[in-house]
Amino acid sequence: MSDNLLRIGTSAILANTTLLNTTSNNIANINTEGYTRQRTEFESQILGLGVGKGTTERLVSEFTQKQLRRDTSNYNFAQQYVTEANRVDALFSNPANSIATGINDLFKQFQIANNEPATVANRQLIIGSSQALLDKFNTLSSLVLDQDNFVNQQLDIYTGEANAYIKQIADLNIEIASFGTGASRPVPLDLLDKRDLAIKNLSEMVDIRTLDADNGEKLVFLATGQSLVVERGDFSLMALRGDPDPAERELKLQLSSRSSVERDIDIDLVGGKIGGLLSFREEILVPTQNRLGQLALSMTDALNTQNRLGMDLNGKIGGNLFTLPVSSGFALSDNTGTGNVDVTIEPGQGGSLPPNDFLLTVEAGGVRIQALDSAGKVVAGSDKVVAVGGYPATINSADAGGDLYGLEITLSAGLAVGDQFELKPLSTASRTVQMATTRPEDIALAAPVRTEFTVNNIGNAQISDLTVTDTTPATLPAYGFDTPSGLINGPWTMTYVGGNSFEIVDNLGNPVATSTYPSGQYQDIFAQAGVDVGFDFSVSGVPNVGDTFTISFNDGGFNDNRNGLALSAIQTEQTTRLNPLSSPTGTNSVNFNQSYAQMVSLIGERTSQGRNSEAATGALLAQTTAWYESLSGVSLDEEASNLVRFQQTYAAAARIISTSQTIFDTLLAAAR
Repeated sequence: MSDNLLRIGTSAILANTTLLNTTSNNIANINTEGYTRQRTEFESQILGLGVGKGTTERLVSEFTQKQLRRDTSNYNFAQQYVTEANRVDALFSNPANSIATGINDLFKQFQIANNEPATVANRQLIIGSSQALLDKFNTLSSLVLDQDNFVNQQLDIYTGEANAYIKQIADLNIEIASFGTGASRPVPLDLLDKRDLAIKNLSEMVDIRTLDADNGEKLVFLATGQSLVVERGDFSLMALRGDPDPAERELKLQLSSRSSVERDIDIDLVGGKIGGLLSFREEILVPTQNRLGQLALSMTDALNTQNRLGMDLNGKIGGNLFTLPVSSGFALSDNTGTGNVDVTIEPGQGGSLPPNDFLLTVEAGGVRIQALDSAGKVVAGSDKVVAVGGYPATINSADAGGDLYGLEITLSAGLAVGDQFELKPLSTASRTVQMATTRPEDIALAAPVRTEFTVNNIGNAQISDLTVTDTTPATLPAYGFDTPSGLINGPWTMTYVGGNSFEIVDNLGNPVATSTYPSGQYQDIFAQAGVDVGFDFSVSGVPNVGDTFTISFNDGGFNDNRNGLALSAIQTEQTTRLNPLSSPTGTNSVNFNQSYAQMVSLIGERTSQGRNSEAATGALLAQTTAWYESLSGVSLDEEASNLVRFQQTYAAAARIISTSQTIFDTLLAAAR
């Protein structure tokens, strides 16, 4: 009997010693990152002879652990997105950086100059305001570019950290698998803790999924399905590549054993901090930079176009106020040709430019231009196919049925069928638009054409609604402007010959236009006559036979502000295209201030959505963490209670041994 008591007491002592060790280890590692609470359980010996084999295991729920990783990834995604978005939101919400303020100031100076168009000082204010506005564009665009560079740096850092975790998981898998899955050689629990911690840290970088292999390894996959860690320690690393634009880093996977083998990753499903950075760039940075460039180009092109339709203070046809940039297309890495592509804005077509990048594909007999969204995907229905007879060549809207998105594209020799180029005319535009002149005299406030009626006219007819559409001699078929300061064989004389007919001749007596009009409907005289001279007008009132009118270049008309009024009116015209799918006019366009307001609103809206998402995912993560810690976390109160309980059972077990010793001594004394 005493032998059984000794055996029972000894096993109880050893069991409680193990329990005390497990509890002490839990308490000691309460602040150890990644530590999972352990518990030791025992089996009873057969025939009631004490405590049997004991097993120490981790208290962990696989379901809760997976949910914790998923919520960790979602929260880090939202947190990273908001951190970056807050910077851009603060930048554009600062009134000192407001493009709208600069636009309003510029057109205010136009209005002031229109009051005294011959005053050079007023024109100088237009030059100063124009440069100040370009400086605002440059400042904002440069700050957005800085943010883009910071995103690339962060991507480098986070990708390096993620790869370190991937390799750590693969190495721990090999070490864990070497212990096998049998009871004779159990896996050290600290290795499992280290692997779980590495997986959790990886889930902060990207959204992942895990599977258990039969040999004890943990297989890790991206949420998109691509494998990161597979059996036998094989793994893939994340890499950053920029194809075709080296400044826009894209995430790819490459095999650790063969770095030349790469796979694309859907950035919309990456998750984690890396996914937050990529989504921020796609949803805020790229659209903001493109909209800034679109606004800068559409506004400066509109002002250039209208200034070319006026007469400057030197008595000549106006020129460009701004110099628009030329950018080179980015060739894709698998192009076989040696040619290149340059792109600029076709003069007068800035209003046709949508806030998009473009993909140009060389095809047999021509090229295909497609608009791209902010994720770099083709916008369905945006294809423009242009026939090209040979290279080199230059194409524009006239070659594409009137709409090539405002682009003028120069194609060099050496292009091969299948070559592709990414065109980004907007990404640097707001930093590279420059003043074409700093001379206030070059601002063309006057109209280049003057019309006068003869004082001897009997009727009360007058010329009205003069509209200038083209002052370039090379584009006018026969009559129009021959030099920067004159009309071909001007001045011209228009005579009412009766029968609702007008006859226009030049100063040599050559006919310019003759046409009969509906009774009293003397609108668009040249258009109804089928003649393009670069301008047009209407006749109001009732003419009498023989009444004459003079049409001449506006020599000495320095106090004229008719073109200046047209320049001022550009501020409220619908000159900025919203998207590539609709016509570039009408409801698909907005004015400059509306375009800027929409850009700022987009930034604020997406930043607000990100903040709401951060709050929601943070609350969910806190709840899941508490759920996980309730099982796997160490509780000092619980462990202290266990210490007391195990101390008492240890003392009781020692009492059993003491009792066994007393009985044994009694038996020996009785035998004597």
